[in-house]
This record gives sequence, structure tokens and C-alpha cells, in this order.
Amino acid sequence: MDLRASNRRALALVSELIAALRPEQLGLPTPCSAWTVGDLLRHMISQNKRFAAAARGEDADAACPLDGGELGDDPAATYRDSADLAVAAYLVEDIAGRRMVLEELPGPLPALVAISFHFTDSLVHGWDVARSIGVPFQPPDELSGAALGIGSRIPDGARGPGGAFGPAVEPVSSAGDFDRLLCLVGRDPYWASPVT
Repeated sequence: MDLRASNRRALALVSELIAALRPEQLGLPTPCSAWTVGDLLRHMISQNKRFAAAARGEDADAACPLDGGELGDDPAATYRDSADLAVAAYLVEDIAGRRMVLEELPGPLPALVAISFHFTDSLVHGWDVARSIGVPFQPPDELSGAALGIGSRIPDGARGPGGAFGPAVEPVSSAGDFDRLLCLVGRDPYWASPVT
């Protein structure tokens, strides 16, 4: 499944959200309990840079340490620039025939599969930032549906202690696709920051 166009839209939505972030919000807690908003942004920036490097066939660790993205003087611009790197790297003509290698992925993966993970991760972390700063974030139905399809393939072994995701949360019966995705990746869709 080629989700490059969806990924580009997701990154644009998240860039728009982050553009509204105020410097004093960088220390706020997030649904990722070990991270502040600033920590989460560093992770997101590093993921954009690392996935871009891997798509180009370069060493992701040399491009950016895992979760080591720098915020710079303008975190919104830094995020946007990192997102642009990923979008550009995914546009190469032979991307479908490439494999991507990243420490955070389970071995070399076909590039289009890796890009689908980046797409889903970007939407979920966009929601994390939005909830942390108290603003709405609801991706369009087609993006939510595509991300739910990716999220539904997460193996149980990737959840819980030592995994990339928390234990799945049971969604309410009326939950839409995006809330169901959040539940699959261990988020409580009703989480609210205690300080916003």
C-alpha cells in the first residue's frame, strides 16, 4: 500500500498544529508519560530525519540520534523542515523497490511498509501534542481509516513493557476510526493534560 500522499498530508496537518505551539508549552506533560511536549517534538523531529535518511539508503543514526532531534530557536520551523526532508526522500522514483533499515523497525522493511508506519506514528503523535496543549486534532476520515488499518496489524509483542506501544485500550462502542487507532496504540482518547 502506497501511503506517501497520505503521509504528506499527515505531516502537513501536524506541522500546522505545531506552528501554534507556544514556547511555554514545551514543558507540558503528554500522553507519553515519560515525555514533555519538548521531548515528544524531539522524538518526532528525529523520526522524520531518520526515516528520510533510511529512505535515501543512508545511516539513520548518522543523520540523527534516536529521539535526539534538536528543537532549535523555532521548534515549529525545525519540525516543518524535518517533515519536508521525509516528504522529499519518499518521492524518489524507485522507492517501492527499496528497503529501509532503522533501529526502531523490526529489521529491514520494504520502504512503503516503513512509510506506512511513519504515517501512522505521525498522526498519533500529532494527537499527543494536540491533547497536551489543549487544542483539537481530528484527521480526515480517509487518513484515520488508513492509519487504523496499519495500527490493526501491530503485533501483541510490540505492546507493554519494552514494546513500542502501551497495552491496547478498549474503545467505546461508538468510537470512530481515529479513536480506535488511539486505543490500539495504548492511548486513552479521553486523556487530558492536568495543566492546560
